[in-house]
Amino acid sequence: MKPRCASTPVRLHRGFTLVEIMIAVVILGILITIAVPTYRRFQRKSQNTTFANNLRIFTQSFETYAMKTGAWPGPYPVGVVPTEMAGGTSGTGELRDADWTTGALGGRWKWDGWPSHGSKVPFTQWGSGGVTAAISIVGVTVDSSQMDEIAAIINAGNTSSSRNFQKTADSPLTYTYLLQK
Repeated sequence: MKPRCASTPVRLHRGFTLVEIMIAVVILGILITIAVPTYRRFQRKSQNTTFANNLRIFTQSFETYAMKTGAWPGPYPVGVVPTEMAGGTSGTGELRDADWTTGALGGRWKWDGWPSHGSKVPFTQWGSGGVTAAISIVGVTVDSSQMDEIAAIINAGNTSSSRNFQKTADSPLTYTYLLQK
């Protein structure tokens, strides 16, 4: 039999000690504590950008329609694509049904427009006289701070006082983007 040296360990390591496991758990906890808020921040920023881009696409579609025809489509209920804008035989195909009816941020899109300039949607937020054309998102489920972030994105660089995005109703929570006053 071979004699034991003082530097030779008495037992063989066959697994992890409790201290090693605890250190690994603490390190993982710290990494998760850093990663989750960062992920949520990026997710929220992505939602905001997607919403703003969809609104810009819808705005362009309605403005293109108005330029081609000389009038805005009439008003439609929440979540319904204006017939004039939809694809198919009767519409121009300016809007894809799936984009409009899917909604965003827990809400659904709504077109508020009047084909003749004599009648207007009564949004008092923009002063007297009402609104000729606007796009609303009705029933959003995100908090108001996120909607304020979106309003800042949409209204950034917009020097015209007649075009903006703002809260227009509390129940259901509704935000409206003004196209024409």
